[in-house]
Amino acid sequence: MLNKILLSITLLFTIYKTQAQCVTTNVPGDFIINSSIILSGTYNVSGTFKVAPFVTVYVKAYSSGGCGKLIINAQKIIVEGTIDGNYAGNVGGTGGLGGNIVSSLTGDQTAINTCSNKDNTGIIVVESGKFGSNGVGTGAGLQGQNGQNGSGPKQQCLSNDDECGMIGGSGGAGGGGGASYGGIGTSAANGGNGTSTYTATGVNVSTGYIVFAGTGGAGGNAGNVFGTATGPDIDLGSSGAGGGGGGRSYDVGLAGGKGGNGGGLVQLIASDSVKIIGKVLVNGENGANGGDGGNGGISPNCCSDGCDDSGEATLSCGAGAGSGGGGGSGGGIYIESQTLALITGTLQSNGGNGGNSGQKGNGTTTNYSGGVFCGNQTITSGNGSLGNKGGAAGGGRIKIFVPTCSSSTVSPIYTINGGTGFTNASSGSYQVICGVTNLNEAIKEQYALKVFPNPFSETVTLTFKFDETPENMSEINVLNTLGMVIKTISSDDLKYNRTIQIDLSELSSGIYFIKTTINNLSYDYKIIKQ
Repeated sequence: MLNKILLSITLLFTIYKTQAQCVTTNVPGDFIINSSIILSGTYNVSGTFKVAPFVTVYVKAYSSGGCGKLIINAQKIIVEGTIDGNYAGNVGGTGGLGGNIVSSLTGDQTAINTCSNKDNTGIIVVESGKFGSNGVGTGAGLQGQNGQNGSGPKQQCLSNDDECGMIGGSGGAGGGGGASYGGIGTSAANGGNGTSTYTATGVNVSTGYIVFAGTGGAGGNAGNVFGTATGPDIDLGSSGAGGGGGGRSYDVGLAGGKGGNGGGLVQLIASDSVKIIGKVLVNGENGANGGDGGNGGISPNCCSDGCDDSGEATLSCGAGAGSGGGGGSGGGIYIESQTLALITGTLQSNGGNGGNSGQKGNGTTTNYSGGVFCGNQTITSGNGSLGNKGGAAGGGRIKIFVPTCSSSTVSPIYTINGGTGFTNASSGSYQVICGVTNLNEAIKEQYALKVFPNPFSETVTLTFKFDETPENMSEINVLNTLGMVIKTISSDDLKYNRTIQIDLSELSSGIYFIKTTINNLSYDYKIIKQ
């Protein structure tokens, strides 16, 4: 009983650690999960790993701990509940800022909402919406482009027939591109245009400057498909780019929303059997909406004559909305059994949808009824345009490895759909690979290191055993027999130079270990200092 209590305390402590970062935890015996919990990182379980019915294991999101992965290496794996890695992958790009600034080459920027230099012409410029940031990951969606500024003349008081001002609305920024993994995402739509249209009855608009409407910025492109359908690689889903900000008019434009997160990574490797009758989910997140365009408005009347008419004010047109953020791609599900597999549950790795447009900016109207002497006047500024959807994300990858298909039941309910957006994205990949024996050992051999001389006196040399350079390689650590890291070397030194020397002359004689991780598999090499 005491041993079981101590084991429980140890497990709780290691689980707490994985909530802070992506680490490896060795679990002696069985690891049975009977209540919902958040996990991340790698668990090497000497017995059975089991998720009980009606229980959910949430994969800690990359945004919360820099991981987004749950890797289980166990003798037997049973999933009767749910492993939820939805949106746990790479973090979506941030949305672009809305247009905010009013400027003027003639120093009349305040004329948009007050009186400035009332008897002379002047120009006012309103800022466009700004693009969001790129997504994250190998297949990340790309940012759109800024819209164009809008501009126009302010009001002008004349001896007869005052002329009103009219400022064209600025354009919204383009939407964020959708992410890709197994399926290709799609590009986003352009941002909404501002407008320079207006209708005027009984009143003239100043001709001192052109009323100019800013066009919407171009939408961002999709990310690239990466990885293989049948190989041993697996990865997080990539994220979509952020949505475009809305353009400015009298009112400021609003910021666009973020791109969707990619789906997480769930890797389940059993040296014996796998049973999945529950759910494993690694769906990508939908992109958020673009920013709203600013509404038009009216300045105070600025002239001091007998007719307080519509020609004394400056009006502004509606601005264009930003287009939506890109969806995040589906993540990766990797399942491997060395003996038997029963997989009849639900596996999902769908791409997220592109976000919608923000709201367009509306124009405004002013009326004046001056009677016989001053006349009747009406002027209405036009509405800006809506943007459109962000890019849709491609589906992820699902891979199932079994020794023989005839001795296993592999008939899951799976979906790897691409998302919907400005145009729809393509599906990801689903593959069952039969006839695989001891796959992990084969991968380890592919990326094995040679460590020499061993024993050593001052330095050891590391080089790859074969002509294979991995893409995903962690830092290289030297550990003592207590498992303490006593020296760390950047993996880039080996990844790009292929051979490196490590100076260990400061160490005392004894036994040490060199440890690194390549493509989610750990490599440990025992070395002896003479």
